[in-house]
Amino acid sequence: MTSRTAIVDYVPYVLGAIGVGTLVFVAALFGILTRPEGLLAVLWPANALLLAAFVRVPAMNTPVGWIAAFGGYMMADILTGSDVNKAAWLTLANMAGVAVGLLLISKLDPEDRNLRRPTAVLYLCLTSAAAAVGSGLMGIAVAIIVFHSDPLMAFVFWASTEFSNYVIILPFAMTVSRWPDLLKGWRALALRVQLDWKVLLGAMPALSLAFSLVMVSFVSGPGAIVFPVPALLWCALSYRLSVVATLITMLSLWLMVELELHLLATLPKGADPYSGVISTRLGIAMLALGPLTVASIDRARSALVERLDHAANHDYLTGLLSRGAFMPLGQEMIDQVAARKGRLTVMVMDLDHFKEINDSHGHATGDRILVEVAKVIQRSLRGTDLFARLGGEEFAVLVPDIAKVDAQGLAQRIRKAVEQASISTANDVPIHTTVSIGLLCREPDQAVTVDSLLNEADRAMYEAKENGRNRVVER
Repeated sequence: MTSRTAIVDYVPYVLGAIGVGTLVFVAALFGILTRPEGLLAVLWPANALLLAAFVRVPAMNTPVGWIAAFGGYMMADILTGSDVNKAAWLTLANMAGVAVGLLLISKLDPEDRNLRRPTAVLYLCLTSAAAAVGSGLMGIAVAIIVFHSDPLMAFVFWASTEFSNYVIILPFAMTVSRWPDLLKGWRALALRVQLDWKVLLGAMPALSLAFSLVMVSFVSGPGAIVFPVPALLWCALSYRLSVVATLITMLSLWLMVELELHLLATLPKGADPYSGVISTRLGIAMLALGPLTVASIDRARSALVERLDHAANHDYLTGLLSRGAFMPLGQEMIDQVAARKGRLTVMVMDLDHFKEINDSHGHATGDRILVEVAKVIQRSLRGTDLFARLGGEEFAVLVPDIAKVDAQGLAQRIRKAVEQASISTANDVPIHTTVSIGLLCREPDQAVTVDSLLNEADRAMYEAKENGRNRVVER
């Protein structure tokens, strides 16, 4: 039994190593097959994808995973004609950059790794530069030992190429959703389109980006590289960060192929291609950083607005709706129920002897009881029900479209659940509490207000208090 358990424990790491080897092999083979003759690959996604895989899937970042990655690089080079010595040196140069990048990116806060802060793009840029320098330094050794070429030019060319590939591919690799989430997102989008075709208008920024690529193809010259900038900025302000990173990666890779191959095709015979290629690759990398920064800033701003909105509309202690948010939402629910001539259940609840608990055990224990009781009540409710803390130890619930007998049963279930709940103090002393509930079941009309219903349920709750507490009184 122990032996079988040990084998099962190793399965994720074996699968991770297989995944790493396959990923590197396919990505490296793609880079080699698209490489211009005599130059480093135009597109080399292997290193950035490997770095992201090691960060996002810890089961891959193991000694066996590194060995599998080494094998993937070697196999791709050997299958395309390199000898073992050359393939080994090229592999070491690639993996040196990945090692440097992993060392730095693993020290970043997850918020920065996932580009959720404006400064994250700066950290990404610095990490890419350090990884590129790591590969470039190994590139010097490759130039001297394998190619017998100028080591300085090898360093500049290798480092600039690696920097461009990291900046362009790493944001996509770090933020792209996993496959099940992508499928779920596409299904949700398809459903939204079926419900309202105007959702398709959200594709306008992406279509403008596609149009800008057509313009790049028709208009040559150095200025063509900036044609997509307005469309990219529009996308950065319209889509979530993972989508923006994907669009930036696709656009940048396309520009690399389009502009670099065009540059090489138009060079005079015997002219040095290196300076033009280096300039093009770095220019595209810088082009990618601008919209990426805008998208990151917009995401941080949106997250801040969401937090402020949540703080304004939710109780700071229990996380339930606040009274200020509950009242307009409750009125909206009442109006909707009245319009379809449905039924509405209103409950106002108040914890029994709560002041005595605070006096005996302290306010910290009182706060803990409020939080736990809120959780107990919420487990009995549906997602469509409105649940709020009105203040102090008083809660309110609006339940639409429920029969009277079911509403009575729901109120009793909540009362019993609170009575049976055991809540521990900081000293692990168990405390039990009860709740008094005022219940209304109505078929409201358009003239009914949420205030009037709450006041009526509140009177019923006080009747429950006067009649002995820990009970439901219906009006």
